[in-house]
Amino acid sequence: MSLEKIEAKKILVRFDFNVPMDGNKIINDFRIKQSLATIYKLLENNNKILIASHLGRPIEGQYDESLSLKPVCDYLSMIVDKKIKFFDRLPDKIDFEDYQISMLENVRFNIGEKKCNKELSKKISSYADCFVFDAFGVAHRRECTTYGVSKYLKTYPGLNIKHEIFTINKLIKENSRPMTIIISGAKVSTKLVVIKKLLKKCDYMILGGGILNTFLKAKGYEIGQSLFEEVLIDEAKSILQTDDAFKIIFPTDLTCEVNSKAKNIELTALSEKDIIYDIGNKSINHIKDIINKSSSIFWNGPLGYIEKKPYDKGTIELAKVIADHKCFSIVGGGDTLPIIENLNLQEQYSCLSTGGGSLLTYLEGGSLPIIKELNI
Repeated sequence: MSLEKIEAKKILVRFDFNVPMDGNKIINDFRIKQSLATIYKLLENNNKILIASHLGRPIEGQYDESLSLKPVCDYLSMIVDKKIKFFDRLPDKIDFEDYQISMLENVRFNIGEKKCNKELSKKISSYADCFVFDAFGVAHRRECTTYGVSKYLKTYPGLNIKHEIFTINKLIKENSRPMTIIISGAKVSTKLVVIKKLLKKCDYMILGGGILNTFLKAKGYEIGQSLFEEVLIDEAKSILQTDDAFKIIFPTDLTCEVNSKAKNIELTALSEKDIIYDIGNKSINHIKDIINKSSSIFWNGPLGYIEKKPYDKGTIELAKVIADHKCFSIVGGGDTLPIIENLNLQEQYSCLSTGGGSLLTYLEGGSLPIIKELNI
């Protein structure tokens, strides 16, 4: 039975409402909007919904008001135009009579959530008749509400994760070449492992951010005061020695900040005082050429320091050229998606994925615990 056929049930739904916040204000609601199709379909079939999610990285067992899901609950209530019952702590049982939708407080406040505690999984699963998982962004996590409850409840995929998995599978199976993979961002340690594996699957690989800086350092270039991971230099060097290393496209120029102004500097002319904030103009044009001859593109992470203009230029130009090229394209990672939304380019991409680390893991063939339970 599919989600569309579930009727008159009490349903535990795991979404990924780990959205960027500024105080109580939601900065970007992409992940919330992606949940709406599943919510509306379940309500249409006279079901009662209990939403579970996490927000940020709280210390288990400690309440942190800045990471409470109450603002998210209020925002969702406004969007769906329905009152939502909010539980600020795990109740012994839940009465679904008065509300069509209820929401649990940040599940990572609960001791045992991240370690997939058996008793906690049992308690949360006792609230519902079945479980719907629609949080691709945390599909790589083996936690109580991402995996543990599936051992005690009949489990179904949500509409959004079905679409994401279908689209990613299409990219993998059709294997449209040339394939370009773009991996960027500040988190180097979580992406080096998949870079080595994904190099075998693509024709071109473009790096950015702290990942690019780490590889430039490994190649012996001066990167000044730029962000990089010293402890991962040797691992980057080992990747550069593989047979597929030639696929990595390195910039010839970069954008740095000099006397509070953006300055384009040749890669070989960087000084020990420079800080790399973005790729340079010539490198942007070279990347555009690669994109325009690609048949499929996977993109994870902004190329530069997008929080500060004009260092979002490389990312903006990349977003535009992929959209204009109209190739098969998948974009994932919470920092990348707002750029595309602000440019109003959403409809020109094959898939905007809610996944970051989970998307990388799935693409390189790694294991996502809950996927086996969903049978998709």
